[in-house]
Amino acid sequence: MVKDLDFYKKISEASHDEICVSDNKGTIIYCNKSFEQNYGIKRKDIIGKNVSFLMDSGYATKSPIPEVIKTKCKVSLEQDTLAGKKLIITATPTFDSSGNLEYVVENCRDITELNNIKNTLEDTKKQVKRYKSEVETLYRTTLKIEDTVIMNGSAMKPIIDIVKNVSKTNVSILILGESGTGKSSLARHIHYNSKRSNGPFITINCNTISPHLLESELFGYTSGAFTGANSKGKVGLIELADGGTLFLDEIGDIPKDLQAKFLQLIQDKTFIPVGSLKEKKVDIRIISATNVNLLDKVNSRAFREDLYYRLNVIELNLPPLRDRKENLVELIKYYFKRYCINFNEHKTLSKEAIDVISKYKFPGNIRELQNIIQNIILTCNNNYIDVDSLPKFLLKSSKNNFSNSDSTSCNNQDSKKSFDCMIEECEKNIIINSYNKLKSSYKVAKDLNISQSKANRLIRKYTKNI
Repeated sequence: MVKDLDFYKKISEASHDEICVSDNKGTIIYCNKSFEQNYGIKRKDIIGKNVSFLMDSGYATKSPIPEVIKTKCKVSLEQDTLAGKKLIITATPTFDSSGNLEYVVENCRDITELNNIKNTLEDTKKQVKRYKSEVETLYRTTLKIEDTVIMNGSAMKPIIDIVKNVSKTNVSILILGESGTGKSSLARHIHYNSKRSNGPFITINCNTISPHLLESELFGYTSGAFTGANSKGKVGLIELADGGTLFLDEIGDIPKDLQAKFLQLIQDKTFIPVGSLKEKKVDIRIISATNVNLLDKVNSRAFREDLYYRLNVIELNLPPLRDRKENLVELIKYYFKRYCINFNEHKTLSKEAIDVISKYKFPGNIRELQNIIQNIILTCNNNYIDVDSLPKFLLKSSKNNFSNSDSTSCNNQDSKKSFDCMIEECEKNIIINSYNKLKSSYKVAKDLNISQSKANRLIRKYTKNI
């Protein structure tokens, strides 16, 4: 039976989650009652206005709608509102019969409510299942936001272009890169953009489990398979990944005697649990990663050549963080905000401090960046964190990088001049060259990644043009 428009409006108004619709230009054409509660604004004051009004007027931070209009793809992000809400927003494009963008439909979930749900749930299987489902949804959405940040930047673009093509297939992928470069994030990114995104994503680090236990953890075992085994047996991680993706980190550490079982798993999608004689079949996609040269292991006969080529249908090389400078500032800001929320701290990181941090080489890559940001937040007593508050090794690294990058100009200075004079002359040359080229204090500030007030002060100091 066909329902009238009033029927669907009643359903929308009864929805606990916010629903908002814009046209293909970003103009809001509908929103339900929950919208008013999330933003503290009446519907009559937003209908007919562009979504940018919310950001420009301070009602909310970034909206996904402009990105959907630009990319014609679904976008999810985290948003803070003037009403004190923290929302997870997913905006989805809809198209007309000709394939043109027609509307953008936005659904919002208030994250702050999840803690209230946790505290008020009764101890019943039905309610516990509901809570777990909501937490899993939030967890997966948060991971997608983090992974999106890590995958940004021109250095990552060639890799993401390949990923767009291979994500929809079931081919095996081998991810190479230094420790901490985001290999697991890339694997999750592939999974969540594949046809298996609703299935499980199971991760196992082959280096953290004893070789004697690795087989039973991966393939499972039957009752009485070995001394100390669970009397009911155990389901392995491979079986738990059925219908989804199995991510094998540090694949190069798999013992030689297990490699034949992995070859069978990849070729036939079958395996035999420890202590069993019966094969089991699974529908899984395998993504593996390593920070060692697997070909060297193949040449030394520590890794099977046939298994290597089965795993390495598509090879992705993740660049280290030091080669992803374009993405580094974005990562610093993202993790600073994230850990401030985690630690319930209300701190601000100055532009100059961000500039110093970004000059560090990060031999430990993203993992080291996370540790450094946490250290800065927890050890600095001031709410405004400037350069002087940073750890000494970051300041030393920044000075070394400055010295190396400007060594050509500084080497021409008179060796009898004081160190301070030499530094000042280097600074003067940099400011004058930048200002002569750009003719604007705003552009100089952007070019040198300093505040505009500092750029103004230095230009006045070294030139007579202002």
